[in-house]
Amino acid sequence: MSAAEPAGDFEQVVFGIAKGVWSDTGEDFFRSLVRELSHSLQADLVLVGVLQSGGKRIRTLAVHAPGREVATFEYDLSGTPCEGVIGKQLCCYPAGTHRLFPRDAALVKMGAEGYVGAALMASNGNPLGLLSAITCLPLANPKLAQAVLQIFASRASAEMERLEHQETVARTEQRWREFVTHGNEAMVRLALTQPIALDTPEDQQIEHYYRYAHVADCNDQAAALFGLTSASELIGAGLELLSPRSDPEQMERLRAFIKDGHRFSQVERTFADRTLLMSRVGIIEDGNLLGAWVTGRDVSPLKQAEAQVRALNRELEGRVEELTQLRARLEQDNAYLKDEIRADHPSDEMVGSSLAFQELINRIQLVASTSATVLIQGETGTGKELVVRAIHNLSDRRERPLVKVNCAAISAGLIESELFGHVKGAFTGALERRIGRFEYADRGTLFLDEVTELPFESQAKLLRVLQEQEFEPVGSNRTTKVDVRLLAATNRSLAEAVREGRFRMDLYYRLLVVPVEVPPLRERREDIPQLAAHFIRRYGRQFGRRVEGISPPAMQQLLDYHWPGNIRELENVLARAVVLCQGSQLDAPLFAPGAEAAGASEAAPRSMEEAERRHIQNALAATRWIIEGSQGAAAVLGLSPSTLRSRMRRLGVQRPV
Repeated sequence: MSAAEPAGDFEQVVFGIAKGVWSDTGEDFFRSLVRELSHSLQADLVLVGVLQSGGKRIRTLAVHAPGREVATFEYDLSGTPCEGVIGKQLCCYPAGTHRLFPRDAALVKMGAEGYVGAALMASNGNPLGLLSAITCLPLANPKLAQAVLQIFASRASAEMERLEHQETVARTEQRWREFVTHGNEAMVRLALTQPIALDTPEDQQIEHYYRYAHVADCNDQAAALFGLTSASELIGAGLELLSPRSDPEQMERLRAFIKDGHRFSQVERTFADRTLLMSRVGIIEDGNLLGAWVTGRDVSPLKQAEAQVRALNRELEGRVEELTQLRARLEQDNAYLKDEIRADHPSDEMVGSSLAFQELINRIQLVASTSATVLIQGETGTGKELVVRAIHNLSDRRERPLVKVNCAAISAGLIESELFGHVKGAFTGALERRIGRFEYADRGTLFLDEVTELPFESQAKLLRVLQEQEFEPVGSNRTTKVDVRLLAATNRSLAEAVREGRFRMDLYYRLLVVPVEVPPLRERREDIPQLAAHFIRRYGRQFGRRVEGISPPAMQQLLDYHWPGNIRELENVLARAVVLCQGSQLDAPLFAPGAEAAGASEAAPRSMEEAERRHIQNALAATRWIIEGSQGAAAVLGLSPSTLRSRMRRLGVQRPV
C-alpha cells in the first residue's frame, strides 16, 4: 500500500471481507471469500483453486461472477497468468491481460484487462493452489488488490491445509474402522474407572478389576461372541460378563496376567462351542494400570483343519509305508523280471564254433564297450536281435533298459509319436501325455528293428536325435535331452534303399558307424549240430519230452537243407520234431512235406494232385522208402500201408532206380 492510498480504505476493505467470511469454514468459507472479494474489488471473476498432482492443472473450489452462477472447473496452467502465480506467489497485470496471454482462450473471450493472483502456500513452503481476481476494465487500484489478495491468500492457505488434514484424519479413521469392522478378530478395550498401581497385592487387584473395569469400546465381532447384535449393546458391560469369577480357568488366567506385569498373555478359550485365541495387553501409564486391550480370534476352523491335516498325515504315513513296501516289491519284481528276461534270452543262446561265428562274436565284443551306433545286417532269422541283446548286455548300459521298436509294425502316422512321445491335445485322440521310446531308453539302448521301413518324413528327426541327442515331443516346443545308444537292424540293403530315394543318405552314413554282418546259416553249416543239440535240450524241457539226441540220418537232413529261414527255421523244425517225437531220439523226417533240399529250386505245385505227389515223395525219401513200421512213411503220413501203396499207384510214384 502506497502513501497515496488511504489507510482507511484498505482497512475498510479488509474488515468488510473478514466480516463476511469469519463464521464460515470449509467449502462455505471459499464460496464466501470469492463473493466478498468480487464485491470489494469490483472484480468480474474471482476464483480459488487447488493445485492438482503433477503441478500442471488447477481444480477450482469456488468461483464467483456478479450476476451469474459459474460452476467449478479444471484448467491447464500453461499459457495463463496463473502459471506465474504458482511460481512467484504474487502476480498483477493492471491492464491488457488478454493481449499478454493470447493462448488463454477464456481470458480472451471475456476480454480480461486486469488480473491479480496470489499463491496459496502450505506451512512447509509447497504450493497448494491460488486465489485470483479478473476484471474486464483496467484495475482501479492494483496495489490495494495485491495487498488484499495476499492477506486472504494466507487465510485461504490455512483453511485449505486444515481441510486436507481433516480429510486425511477422516480417511485414516475410516480405514481403521473398516479394518476393525471387517476383520475376523473381536476387539475390546477395557477401562478402569479408577486406575490401580501395579504393585498392589494380587487379590486386591482382582477385586479392583471386577469393581471398576468396564467395556469402554469394542467392535461388532466382540458383541456377537456374547449373543449381541452390535457393539453399542456391549459397551459399558463389566468384567464379570467377559471373565466370570465362577470360571476357575478364567481366574487362573487373570492371576497369570497380573504376575506377568500385565504385559502380554495369549491363551485358547472355548466359548459357545468355539475355540478362541485370546490375547490381552495392559494399558499402563506411570506405574498404574488404566485398562487393557483384549482381542479374540475364532480359530475353530483352524483347529478343524489341523485335525484334518493330522488325520491326513497319519493316512499319508500309512500310504508312504505302503508305497515303500510296494516299491521294494517292485524292485524285487523288476530284478526277477530281468532274471526271467535273461533266462529267456541268455547270452549263451548264441551257439556255434565256426569261423564265421567266431568273427561275429569278436565283432560284438569290440563294439559293445563303446557308445557307437551299430547297424546289424543279415537275412531273416539269422539272430539279429540276439546280437543286439549281446551288445547291450556286454555294454556299460546293461543296467538300463533295452527298448525295442519294430518300425515295420507301426503305421507311418504314429511312428513319431511312438519314438518321441506327444503332449496332451497334440492330435485327435491324444487325450494324455505319452512318453516316447527315446525317453524310455534314456541312458540305455534303443533298438530299431526293420529300420528301412522308417517313413522318410521321420528320418530327419531321427538324424537330429542321433546328432544332438535331443528332440521335441509331437505337439510340444519343449526340448527333451536324452542319452541313448542306437542299434539298428535290417534284412534289406540300406545302400539300395538310398539309391532308390527311400532312405536318407546322411542318416545311412550316421547309422553305418559300425556295421555288423550276421552270416546266414548256410554259411556256417558246421554250427548246425551244436544248434540242434541246443534246441533239442530247450524244447525237451519245455514240452516235457525226454529226447536225448538226433539220429545220423536226421542230422544229415539238417546239413543238406538250404535253410532259407536260417536259425529261426531250424528252431521251428526242431521244436515240431520234439513235439512229434515218440522215442528218445529224433529219427523221423524233420521237414514238412514239400520242403526243399540244399540247392533245390523246384517250382511250387500247380495242382492238388501234384502237391500230394510231392508230399508222398518227400515222406518216402525221408524214410529211405520204407513204407511199413513205426518209422515208415505210412506212419509219418498217418496212413495205412495199403492206402499209401494205392495212392502211390494212382499218382505214379515209383522208387528211383
